[in-house]
Amino acid sequence: MTYNIERGLHSRDHTLEQHRLAAAQRAVQLVNPDLLALTEACYGGPNSQNIVMDYAKLFGFPYSHFSPFTTFGPRKGDEGGNCLLSRFPLQAETVQLAHKSALRAKISLEDKLLNIDVIHPSPSVTDAEKIRTHHHLITSRQTPYILTGDFNTVSPEDLPSYDFQQLAKEIQAYNPEKAELIIENWKNAEFVRWLLNEGLNDAFSEEARKSTVPTNYAYGKPQPGVRMDFIFTSPDVETKTAYVLKNPDTEIASDHYPIVGIFRI
Repeated sequence: MTYNIERGLHSRDHTLEQHRLAAAQRAVQLVNPDLLALTEACYGGPNSQNIVMDYAKLFGFPYSHFSPFTTFGPRKGDEGGNCLLSRFPLQAETVQLAHKSALRAKISLEDKLLNIDVIHPSPSVTDAEKIRTHHHLITSRQTPYILTGDFNTVSPEDLPSYDFQQLAKEIQAYNPEKAELIIENWKNAEFVRWLLNEGLNDAFSEEARKSTVPTNYAYGKPQPGVRMDFIFTSPDVETKTAYVLKNPDTEIASDHYPIVGIFRI
C-alpha cells in the first residue's frame, strides 16, 4: 500500500488533525498490507517543530525506516520525508538526490530479498529533471524490484483520458505560479515514459487506472483528477491485482487516495 498522507496528517500550521489520522488508520486497517509506503510522512524524524509521528506505532508495524528531506514545501521546512513500514525485517537507507531524497530498502521474504524504492519528486521539477535526478537510482536497481510513491507527474498511457483545459483551471486556482509548467510537463509525461522504456511494468491494468488525486478533502467536492501515485515492478514480479482505494475514509484523510498492489515474488 502506498499513501501520500498530506503533511503527515497535519494542518499547514503543524497541528495534528485527529480526524484525518483516524481515517487513515481505518483505511490501512481495511487493507492490512504487509508493506506501507508513506509519502509526505512529515515529522517522522527530528525536526524544528519538535513533533514526533511514530508511524510504525500509529499504523501497527514492527519495522520501519524514515528518510528525511533537507527542505519540504514552499515554506522550506525540515519536517518532510518518506517512510516505509514493514511486517518483515528490512534493511534501508536514505539516498540523497538533487531534489529531496529517496528511500531504498531490502525486505527479507524467507529465501528472497525484495528491493523497493520510495520516491516523491517535487511538482515544480520537470520530467526531464526527474529523469536526470533519478537516473542512477533506477539504473542501479536490483531485482525483484518495486518502485513506488507520489511521482508528481502522469503516465503517457493515461493522457487520452484527461481534459487538460479543465485541469489547467484547477491547477491555476491551486498553484498559479507553476500551473503552466505543470500542465506542459504532464502533456509530455517523459518520466513515466522513461521508466517504461527502462523495462519497468506499471502494476495497474488499464481498467484499474483511476485518479489518485484530488480527493474530496482537497476541494470539498468531487473534481476531475489524475493518476500520479504509482507502483512499478521488474518483470520478475507478478502482479495479482492493483487498485486505488476510494471510500469515505480516503475522501477525508488526505488529498491523495492510497493505492494497493498484491504481488507474487
